[in-house]
Amino acid sequence: MNSVRVLAICGGGNAGHALAVAASQTFDGEIRWLVGTPEKADVVREGVFSPDGLQSTGAISARASGVCIVSADPAQVVPDADIVIIAVPAFAHTTFLRRIAPYLKHNALVGALPGRGGFEFEASAILSGIEPQGERTIFALQTLPWSTRVQEPGRRNHFGAIKASVLMATLPARRAPGVAALLMTLLRTQIIPTNTFLNMTLGNPGQIIHPGLMYGLFREWKGASYAEEDIPYFYRDTTDETGAFIEELSADVCAVASKIQSAANGALNLSGVLSIHDWLRLSYPSQTADASTVARCFRTGPLQARKAPMREVSPGRYVPNFAYRYVTEDVPHGLVVTKALAQLAGIGTPAIDTVLRWAQRVMNARFIRGGKLDERGTAGLPTPQSCGIDTLEQLIAWYEPMRAITGAVESAEQLAS
Repeated sequence: MNSVRVLAICGGGNAGHALAVAASQTFDGEIRWLVGTPEKADVVREGVFSPDGLQSTGAISARASGVCIVSADPAQVVPDADIVIIAVPAFAHTTFLRRIAPYLKHNALVGALPGRGGFEFEASAILSGIEPQGERTIFALQTLPWSTRVQEPGRRNHFGAIKASVLMATLPARRAPGVAALLMTLLRTQIIPTNTFLNMTLGNPGQIIHPGLMYGLFREWKGASYAEEDIPYFYRDTTDETGAFIEELSADVCAVASKIQSAANGALNLSGVLSIHDWLRLSYPSQTADASTVARCFRTGPLQARKAPMREVSPGRYVPNFAYRYVTEDVPHGLVVTKALAQLAGIGTPAIDTVLRWAQRVMNARFIRGGKLDERGTAGLPTPQSCGIDTLEQLIAWYEPMRAITGAVESAEQLAS
């Protein structure tokens, strides 16, 4: 990374803290950190530049020693940055893209960690120069390379597990192998380039795992509160029934990918859209004791201590937190985008529809009506329809110029090799 001298991190949450630590171990240039508000910047800055600094524990035990600037002002962070990594939940992507756009170098590499659904549509609408012959490259990772949590802002972060490999895509697609090599050096995790950004949007595992587990735990919840000791474990308490339903969600997504790939007649390679069972086995091959089913992957995987997201409603009493990102990010910026793609492909999504009907009830939102997207309720979300793509042919044409590249993954078998 000799030619990359400035890395800008955008986001002061779990991913931003983790990236500040991880990049400090591998990057010998200047790390600048943009957070959401001046108040948050003061808290993070005080910790990072204290005598002890920002320390991490767990799978990565290190310090964020490479951070030079912490600010809420993009003018202090983004200019001169060679790489800008947006490490925030998907519902904040548009906000950060708009904040950084006026300050970007014409050839700065801009990416999302992770991308979730529709990042390519958001970025293409806001940033200039991403056309196939332009100088701008955008990228997204399918998931975070780690499971991570902030324990004290600016001071302590914990890494629960490191994924063995993570899929990635770029626009233009031909630049994916080079960007993957750069990110592999930066993140010290295997980064696998894919042939189309649609692998990130459809192959987003968070849209399946997080809403699927929330639905499994709370689909019959009627308003009762939990004592702290009764709060369910998010992964460890997965039932066989919930695991089977999550496989149905995954099958819906894979069916959409299969239809689009078939209609593209070789123009789009969607082998990066894995079944959720294959993705779990690929991501945590050595940290899972029993990978024979999806439910057992969750029950015996590396994230056993995490409890379901809750909010305290009275001293010692808790209810499910449906405002947590497992719902507010992974439904509108995951399953809704996949539903939009399914609609273009003419594919039914019974399991996805079940979760969307449940989620819109607990979120007081409207995503679908009569089995189809509610245009008013999904306005402003990063769907292809929001970019004027109204047919499957238009969708394929939008991605097609970014297709055939050398060095990208071509099959599920290659992913596991």
